[in-house]
Amino acid sequence: MSPRVAALLFILTVCLACKQASSEVPIDCCLVTTDKRFPRSFKITSHFLQTADMGCDIAAAVFITKSGARLCTPHPTESKWVADYIKRLEQRGQ
Repeated sequence: MSPRVAALLFILTVCLACKQASSEVPIDCCLVTTDKRFPRSFKITSHFLQTADMGCDIAAAVFITKSGARLCTPHPTESKWVADYIKRLEQRGQ
């Protein structure tokens, strides 16, 4: 086998491995969180907890606004204000 063919096969193998690895990472994960509180005037329609077993790198609480914006905050076990906010939302039935 010529060196050119071997190099081409090597590059092709690396590219395929990169494609497979990138296809396993969920697109909609929060990559960072902010501990900055958002105003209560934000129209939050729902929330969910992001965990590492969902395929995401970090744990987070994700709030969804009426306009569809996603607000990534620390997991409620790491931030008291997030836990309190979730508790208020659940009491309101959201």
